[in-house]
Amino acid sequence: MTARLLIDVGNTRLKWTVAAGDGGLAPVQALAHGGDPAALVEWLPLPDGLHEAWIANVTGDAAGERLAAALGVRHRLPTRFARPVDGLAGLRLAYEDATRLGVDRWLALLAIWGRERAASCVASAGTALTFDAVDARGQHLGGVIAPGLVTAQTAVLGATRFAASGPSQQFTAGLGRDTDACVRQGALHACAGLLDRLAARHPGPRYLIGGDAETLAPHLDGGWQLRPDLVLEGLAALAAAGPA
Repeated sequence: MTARLLIDVGNTRLKWTVAAGDGGLAPVQALAHGGDPAALVEWLPLPDGLHEAWIANVTGDAAGERLAAALGVRHRLPTRFARPVDGLAGLRLAYEDATRLGVDRWLALLAIWGRERAASCVASAGTALTFDAVDARGQHLGGVIAPGLVTAQTAVLGATRFAASGPSQQFTAGLGRDTDACVRQGALHACAGLLDRLAARHPGPRYLIGGDAETLAPHLDGGWQLRPDLVLEGLAALAAAGPA
């Protein structure tokens, strides 16, 4: 039975798992990569018997190539990079140039579409906050990209002279009662309001992923499902299907 290493390189974390030939995924692990995913390769506790690695990378080609090279040297693994493909598995993309769609967004949509074959919404809460919708025919309707919880706070503090201590994750359900809290709550309600507004306009289940998903989820309207490993699930489906 073949086994593949699956790696999801986000803006701040590297997540990895192993996919067996039967499609099952081992427990997902994650580490902050500090802008250098390749530096983590030495510390990944990988099992024997892997025959290739598949990578979803949003940190740029140079960082991706260094990661692939490190996997080759340390673990003798050939690597393949996931790239968005219009029409794969019946999922048609709204982008005129499919390669411009973030690979993480595409893989999350691919995972849900491949499993549900129904209209759905997928949001990712991380450095950026993204939202994408697919209709019941598998047509990607488009999406949005906005600042995430911390990025929104950083933007406000960087563009003002507020005497505030800096970004924080200490959110509440209501309003702030000092400048620090007001900036935090502004970011929270901006993110939550954006997702709930868009989800209300598009039918189907709502899926939430990303490093801040658990922080944001309690402040959203009902119906959102936490699916933290959707990108890796989509990567597993892509790898199982073979190169496009």
